Amino acid sequence: MSYTTINFPQFPQYTVFVSLFQGVEKDTLNTVKQELIAGNEDYDFCFLNTAHLISLEQLYSSIHRAILNFESGNMRAKTLNTEIIFNLSPVNKIMEALKSFGVDEKTPNLVAVKVFKSEELDSNTIIQVNNNLVNLLKVEECQNLKITDELLYKLVDIAKFKKTYKLNDAKISDIDSQGQLTRLAIADSLLRGL
Repeated sequence: MSYTTINFPQFPQYTVFVSLFQGVEKDTLNTVKQELIAGNEDYDFCFLNTAHLISLEQLYSSIHRAILNFESGNMRAKTLNTEIIFNLSPVNKIMEALKSFGVDEKTPNLVAVKVFKSEELDSNTIIQVNNNLVNLLKVEECQNLKITDELLYKLVDIAKFKKTYKLNDAKISDIDSQGQLTRLAIADSLLRGL
């Protein structure tokens, strides 16, 4: 069982939980999608498919920006979970962001993100949250992997990633291509609509 918790120095009042699940069944992904649409509180997570997620830096940038928007009252989405998804997107349409970055039955790998008030958490709560996710997603504990840059780079669909961020003509060197693609994607998301 693996998960990560992160804190941003600018927002010590929040702790972010991140967990990666590989090989989630298509039927389960469909159920997750339906429960999210229905507003089931058991599924109150930001679920991301890994097809367009290339690195932790890209993910953390989106989460940081979502919390910043939440704190300043500038969210474009209705919920913090959807704001995280929206901030990954290079387009100004929330529905397109959800289609590209949200739960996708064709991508069996999911990243679950949840932002907690730091004062509400202890180590037992985090373990329980991860155990609940294992049950909701109907996966074995061995399918819950530690999220790393190396693993995200293996799971990303580079062709889809480049198409989404319009990077097909970008000149990327073989040295640190993951880092170069990450920064181009973050820049594209930050500059969308300008």
